[in-house]
Amino acid sequence: MKIMNSILAASAVLAIGTGGAAAETKWDLSTAWGANNFHAQSAIAFADAVREGTKGSVDITVHLSGEIGVKITEKLSSVENGIIQMADMLLFLQAGEAPFLGIDTLPYLIQGQDEMKTWLEVAGPTYDKIFASHNQKVLYYVPWPSPGVYTKEPVVSAEDMSGQRIRAFNATSFEFLNRLGAAPVELPFGELAAAVAAGTVDGAATSTSTGANSKLYQFTSHFNPLNWSMSPDAVTVNLDAWNALSDEERATIEGLADKMEADFWTASAAEDESKTAVLVENGMTVSAADDSLKAKMADAGKAMWADFFAKVPEAESVVEAYAAKVGK
Repeated sequence: MKIMNSILAASAVLAIGTGGAAAETKWDLSTAWGANNFHAQSAIAFADAVREGTKGSVDITVHLSGEIGVKITEKLSSVENGIIQMADMLLFLQAGEAPFLGIDTLPYLIQGQDEMKTWLEVAGPTYDKIFASHNQKVLYYVPWPSPGVYTKEPVVSAEDMSGQRIRAFNATSFEFLNRLGAAPVELPFGELAAAVAAGTVDGAATSTSTGANSKLYQFTSHFNPLNWSMSPDAVTVNLDAWNALSDEERATIEGLADKMEADFWTASAAEDESKTAVLVENGMTVSAADDSLKAKMADAGKAMWADFFAKVPEAESVVEAYAAKVGK
């Protein structure tokens, strides 16, 4: 909350005047996240800053939790077609429209915010082309905390992972856990607690946010933040709506996006830290992968990169350029 308060305060400082002119342009921004989610809070702070910075000439309304009726997997197409002017979208969920956007789920590719910054530097032009082809542009990106594994017994080594029945959260995590030697399980999240209690599942793969919010510490006792991937949300705007603005309005909005993005990333890091603290406060042991598990993660991850390249050939050169920069 302190982080978001500072973001709101910063937005006020960044604003160019507070004139009372009536809004001339009204935009709808759809986010799938609720009011307590840091992505939604960032979007609200940004909308407030734009309203202030343009002296009310651009008024963005943030619609939370899909309340405007846009499905989480249809953000890209909804902005493209002008159903909404803006969206806060999780990129890999738009891969059905643009397969390259599923790349951030690949294990061992992007690990942590420093690598995410390098990834966006290298892959940014590719993302720009994709979004332009879908009649929109990105204003800013914000990463999610990385996933880890929650288990009843400690998982530190490659041997510890062997046979662990872990609930996977998507197809990529299922394949990755399988390559690590685990026995991944497909299971609705709402049935996880009962399955662990019954002994048919050993744990789950998810982030610190979901783990703390869902109180996974009530039925698992160990968490290893394997940090095997990192996925970003992007806030985009329809190009027809964007081009209809004045040069001054566009410059103001881009300036706010550039200046506020760093605070939004800080909020993401703070989310991970605070939710890890919640896990520890509730008795969970947080461990780290040893060299044997790290090596197996690298081997599994790179094998999955090759599979992705076979399906999305244009991804290979981007990943090679990025891997050279980060030493993978």
